[in-house]
Amino acid sequence: MAVNSQHDEHRNFDARDAYNAQAKFGVSRAQSASQTALRQAVPGLLVEFDESNGLVRSLTNPVGALSGPSSGDPLAIGLDFVQKHRDAFGLSLNDLANLEVTDRVFSKLSGITNLYLRQTFKGVPVYNAQLQINVGRDGSVLSVHSDFLPSLESAIAGTTPRLGAAEAVAGVAKHLGVRLATAPQSLKAAEGARQLTRVAVEGLSSEPIDAELAVLPVRVGEARLVWRFQVHTLDSDHAYDLTVDAQTGKVWTRFDWVAADSYRVYPMPVESPIHTTPLPPADGRVLVNNPANATASPYGWHDTNGVAGAEYTIPRGNNVHAYVDASNTGQPPATQPNCGATLNCDFPINLTAAPSTYVPAAVTNLFYWNNIIHDVHYQYGFDERSGNFQVNNYGRGGVGNDDVRAEAQDGGGRNNANFLTPPDGQRPRMQMYIWNTVTPNRDGDLDAGIIVHEYGHGISNRLVGGPSNVSCLSNRQQPGEGISDFLSLFYTARATDTGPQGRGVGTYALNQPTTGVGIRPQRYSTSPSVNTWTYASINGQAVPHGVGAVFAQGMWEAYWALVDAHGFDANLYNATGNAGNQRMMLYFTQGLKNTPCSPTFTQVRDGIITAATALHGGVDVCRLWQAFAAFGLGTNAVSGGSGSTAPTNGFAVPTACVSLAPSSAAPADVTL
Repeated sequence: MAVNSQHDEHRNFDARDAYNAQAKFGVSRAQSASQTALRQAVPGLLVEFDESNGLVRSLTNPVGALSGPSSGDPLAIGLDFVQKHRDAFGLSLNDLANLEVTDRVFSKLSGITNLYLRQTFKGVPVYNAQLQINVGRDGSVLSVHSDFLPSLESAIAGTTPRLGAAEAVAGVAKHLGVRLATAPQSLKAAEGARQLTRVAVEGLSSEPIDAELAVLPVRVGEARLVWRFQVHTLDSDHAYDLTVDAQTGKVWTRFDWVAADSYRVYPMPVESPIHTTPLPPADGRVLVNNPANATASPYGWHDTNGVAGAEYTIPRGNNVHAYVDASNTGQPPATQPNCGATLNCDFPINLTAAPSTYVPAAVTNLFYWNNIIHDVHYQYGFDERSGNFQVNNYGRGGVGNDDVRAEAQDGGGRNNANFLTPPDGQRPRMQMYIWNTVTPNRDGDLDAGIIVHEYGHGISNRLVGGPSNVSCLSNRQQPGEGISDFLSLFYTARATDTGPQGRGVGTYALNQPTTGVGIRPQRYSTSPSVNTWTYASINGQAVPHGVGAVFAQGMWEAYWALVDAHGFDANLYNATGNAGNQRMMLYFTQGLKNTPCSPTFTQVRDGIITAATALHGGVDVCRLWQAFAAFGLGTNAVSGGSGSTAPTNGFAVPTACVSLAPSSAAPADVTL
């Protein structure tokens, strides 16, 4: 989250957008013939084609699967399907011969296995070139997404760099406007095609810089050999993932991994001090007892070793370590709030005084909400195998030692918040700031809408593209900010809410009434008199926040289509419940797993629909299509590609859904 949209517009950089701006590729005859053949078995087949780079990126069935049930290993099933239909993507057998599995994520709830495979060339990984295959519980192939570059061997000259890793780092320093006192120095490179090299440099990164060779796909017929590495800026505001041309020194891409978005607390779903009674300056918090969920946090919130008994009496445990960072050191202070042997985290608060006077209360609220999101979203499938945030994964898969560092009242900024998401196994960081829009200042740590928004970046970055690849939400038509806003709305929704009523995010921090617009230009609402957006409204919107807000509106309309049909249940832990809000979050979370790297809105839509075909008997497939279509995300919507902010609305629904009323059951040809 960030208020300064002009700054956010330039947070991510991809030189390929300008390079390919005038490029117009068409589908080849072989691709068209293969797609036509597949359409015989899947009449409603949807094909996502990016004409700016010539890639067919997705094959999906709007109301079911791409293939029938099968038995065997999901990886073998998926690869067999892709090989049989490789011409639809323009791929050859040689393109599929050199790949590596980066992640394999199985969801117990949906039975879907999400497979993430990376293209390689002579042992060198191809940057963000993922083949994602989503396989159902019954062995049916639900959808396939590909960013593999066809005929890669003819698109790149070789794997011998002209420039060394140190020269690439020096070029990045210049690119970032950092003047170095001494030139970077390459230490000894590791053996192997990737030439992993640590670069010694002062004054550029707070973390070591480890560069390795990669291949950057530019467009069909073109790729570049690049150095790839990360720079963690000294102010802790950015963690840039960069690619630098190994022949020319050109910076091709710069993606920021920082997404600039008993306990006495404001408990879920209370959004802030102004969303409950008594109102400030009275203390509206309540004392919550034993809130840890036994499935997600089996040893409580203060455990890390998987043995009964708390290791910490401060706000620290398996899922999060919350502490004040007023001096912006990135480290916990010497003295932290202590809840005592009974873990009674009950600290006073005075909302008429400066936030610095109630640090323990703020840290406790931040600790509580981080754990709540961890525990609730665990139920919907954000678990260890999916890359969630835990020190100890209790033998359930995934990589541990990556609890959230939640920094309250951080001194690194004002009127903002952010979340750093590195790959699975590396610790993320949430920075919450003071908001000086009023005196006394307001503390973002007391605004659950903002806390959920920031944690949401961690969820989306680990789920979209798989837990090992967190650079998948950096394209211009990416929904990351909208995913986070939607999660904020979900976690703070109440049984008395209605679709038409307007909802803002961050109203407390901005010193607005609960009816304020919050941090976005319009409130979220199903009423066209309150929110006027459709899919095409992203045209002219700031990237990523304006674009993301439009996405959140589309999800909010789909959410209400389900809540109006199935009702609302305040028990968010019941992920298999029948209420509309529970169903939507189940489809949404699995949908993100089904979504490819650098997605368009239509690809996220398809991921959600694919999830809906596999859950609750597929009864909500047409209901979701009708909601998406009303928003402009129908089957005939045209995304324009992942780098486009000029999509075309489409209001059509699949043929199988045309004659069905919104309350009807699933179409007969849904494959489950």
